[in-house]
Amino acid sequence: MTTLIGNRRYRNVALQLAFVTTIAAIVIVGVVTTRHNLQVQGVSMGWDFLNYTTGSTISFSLIDYDINSTFARALLVGFVNTIFLGVISVSLAVILGTIIGTARLSRHKLVNLIAASYVQVFRNIPLILQAFFWYSLITHLPSPRSAIALPGGIYIANRGISFPWLNVEPWHVVFAAAALAAGLMLTVRSLRRSARSAAFLWLAGGVACAAVAIIFGRLDGLPLVDVPHVQGLRLAGGVMMVPELSAAIVAISLFGASYVAEIVRAGFLAIPIGLTEAGQALGLRNWHIFWRIRLPLMIRKILPTMTNQIIWLMKATTIGIAIGFSDYFGVIANSINHSGQTLTLIFLLIIGFWAINMSIAFVMNTINRAIALPGR
Repeated sequence: MTTLIGNRRYRNVALQLAFVTTIAAIVIVGVVTTRHNLQVQGVSMGWDFLNYTTGSTISFSLIDYDINSTFARALLVGFVNTIFLGVISVSLAVILGTIIGTARLSRHKLVNLIAASYVQVFRNIPLILQAFFWYSLITHLPSPRSAIALPGGIYIANRGISFPWLNVEPWHVVFAAAALAAGLMLTVRSLRRSARSAAFLWLAGGVACAAVAIIFGRLDGLPLVDVPHVQGLRLAGGVMMVPELSAAIVAISLFGASYVAEIVRAGFLAIPIGLTEAGQALGLRNWHIFWRIRLPLMIRKILPTMTNQIIWLMKATTIGIAIGFSDYFGVIANSINHSGQTLTLIFLLIIGFWAINMSIAFVMNTINRAIALPGR
């Protein structure tokens, strides 16, 4: 025994086992105590309620849902709504923020002033106030009969924004998006190796797989693309983003773009001036210096910070509950009121957002490793 205690290796193993055992004991005691207290207070826990009908409606759903659907179906609707809101909002925020951030470094004073004013206005107003403002503005737009028509079959009215939609099974759309994303990643990887032929093949393969998935997922008896149109007093066809969703997208996109713009600006400023001068010495034009030198280096520098910003914007989608949008947070809150399963539903809420944000971090870290300079 004395020999084992004197052995550093066995002593470290024993200390680690003691630490793990202590943590496990604390967790077990906490769970048992919590269950006992909940039973004393008459609060039930379990998963059976997921099969009960909700008896309530959800204002916006990309998948089938009605008043007779189960709580499990309602949670799935909320989860899909959150992903839908997050993907659109984050994408718009990144695109707009990149443009604004680039304009912040423009030598044109007016462009620089407009970009700086945008950042100072939208960054310094709380997101929830912006959400209320855009929701109030959208609900005062013209009625569907006098809807504002935009190119591409898009209509804007006080009932929301209608746009064309594919009559395709949802899982086929997911597969098509995954095929496109994989094709683009492999294309970028091939371009880094100067393998343009392979890059073209990966891009064509991704597009072809996505097209096949869309065609085979087409719903029977319906056109592939459902274009909205004015029908009487309402807008028919396509998909309508209700005012709550439209306001949330606009608010998160504009608010997030102001932060993304500053990240992009910092990324450009972090590029050594010598690299730009080297491009000029080689006779490259300003556009080529921007596209081939400054933009790739900027993306490499900002990816870790951008990952945090994207995750933050995804968490900001919970602002939808303030204006009545049925996102995952909103559906969970409504389900708690109807079922009383507070702890179980909050646990599912935590797991849901953890899964979304861990997926974002995994994808961004993969991209970061794929485009990192060798040896750094």
